[in-house]
Amino acid sequence: MSGGFSVGGLITGLDSNSIIRQLIQLERQPILRLQDRISILTQRQTAVRELRTTLTDLRNRAQDFRFNNIFSQFAATSSEESVLTAEISGSSPVSGSYSVNVIQLASATVATSSASLGSPIDPNATLENSGITTEIEAGTFSINGVQFTVDPTTDSLNSILNAINSSAAGVTATYNATTDRVTIANTAANDTSVINFGATDDDSNFLEVIRVDQATQTTGTGGSTEVTSTRNLGAINPTDVLNTVNFAGGAITSGSFRVNGISINVDASVDSLSDILGRINDSDAGVTASYDASTDTIRVVSETLGSRTINFASDTSNFLNVTNLATATQTAGNDSQFTINGGATLTRNTNEVADAIGGVTLNLQSVGTSTVTVSVDDDAILEDVQEFVDEFNASVAAIRGIVGQGGLLENDSSIRFIEDFLRGNVFSTVSGISGTFKTLTQVGISTGDSFDSSSLSELQIDEDAFREALRTNRGNVEDLFSNSGETGIADLFFEYLDEATSTQGFLNERVRSNGIFDQQIQSLNDQIDRLEDRVAQKEQRLRLQFSKLEQLSATYQSQGAALSAIGGGLSIF
Repeated sequence: MSGGFSVGGLITGLDSNSIIRQLIQLERQPILRLQDRISILTQRQTAVRELRTTLTDLRNRAQDFRFNNIFSQFAATSSEESVLTAEISGSSPVSGSYSVNVIQLASATVATSSASLGSPIDPNATLENSGITTEIEAGTFSINGVQFTVDPTTDSLNSILNAINSSAAGVTATYNATTDRVTIANTAANDTSVINFGATDDDSNFLEVIRVDQATQTTGTGGSTEVTSTRNLGAINPTDVLNTVNFAGGAITSGSFRVNGISINVDASVDSLSDILGRINDSDAGVTASYDASTDTIRVVSETLGSRTINFASDTSNFLNVTNLATATQTAGNDSQFTINGGATLTRNTNEVADAIGGVTLNLQSVGTSTVTVSVDDDAILEDVQEFVDEFNASVAAIRGIVGQGGLLENDSSIRFIEDFLRGNVFSTVSGISGTFKTLTQVGISTGDSFDSSSLSELQIDEDAFREALRTNRGNVEDLFSNSGETGIADLFFEYLDEATSTQGFLNERVRSNGIFDQQIQSLNDQIDRLEDRVAQKEQRLRLQFSKLEQLSATYQSQGAALSAIGGGLSIF
């Protein structure tokens, strides 16, 4: 429609805009009909696209029977899963029962720092200068209801412990320089009462810093309750930058070291211990390293099980020496040991054994004996056949929805032919195979009790009949679906659907970009463009005609007024 401004009917009194609009609406009816046809074509294109996807799924299921050894699926079970579990992991397992005796599990080698990383504190220095890891806040703390005052700028650990020992708290506090820990015990012999730490008005963290407030209370050698720090007072903080940490072995230098031959870089001015341990774990060293806060040591566990030790080698950094890993205490792991059917003892450096029973992986869990049974997995076979049947039913239903009464492509012969092929061949007699089974109906696949090969009922599987057919002649059942002569039902379906759904197939020719549907839609859009031009021209002519009508009416009106004026000036005698 024209975008120009016009005011109609000022002279004639006609609503020309409304008249033109109605006339143009009538002119646009062919365009609306073409747009409806485009909408229907688009819906049909989408429907055929979805059908192609559904048929491709059926084609893929048919292909599985040709290439994926559907009827050669096996299952492995273990009579004692607490001892071991078993799973099929190879293509050619051997059916049978195997008695597996697990004598020993494989374990990992563990290396631990030979000594604590942090230096013992100086119990005679002021607390803020003693080397204690956590900063102590000035204030008060309580033991058995007796309150003590601490000032880290003037008090030492020994002065605080002496104050405790000389108080009425009824406990004796001592510091062991070798273990770098504090022990607090009831002073009275055989006093097993609980030692109470803290009070509601305490404001110093002293008891928390020396790690006794949450420690387990036990009965000591003197028969009295005692509690000991849960970690070294001088234990390091693994998140501190290395060159700020008071290591017992001295300052760490920048450079590199190796774990199992893998080089690890160290920058003492930037890295923390946590950074270095993370770098080890992210490397190909094949170990997991962690900091043990309770013992102030590094623990390195081999990711490979068995008796092989972890190799540490210093290069340009003294990291391994300072952290006592160069002299680490290594507890070598064990190889797994087991026998099968009472044979010789077998040894592996893993608990996941994939080469003892052909095609089966054993996952050893504990010492003991279990019977592993390897057999054909009829459940898996039935599940795959059910998927084939489901895809068949979905395909037929999709076709029916499109070409059936009221469908977007009602009675489309090319698509209806696909259904005819599927339904006409699913129960066909398979030629060129041996055995008593020649059709799927003989192995329990039909349309139910009221079987009719021409019926539209969905396919169903009689599981009992199918399992019996497998037990009777598994190879014959397999040949019904696919065989060397490619005469099986899956063979026929695959060959036909592979062509129909391919990029060169007739379905894709209709729905692809610039395919048949796109060509039809483009043709209709071209017609719409031509009609739109005609309608625009028609509207322009109508507006011009109504404009001329207004002009003519204005002229007549002007002439009438002039004549009236002349007539009014004449007198009749």
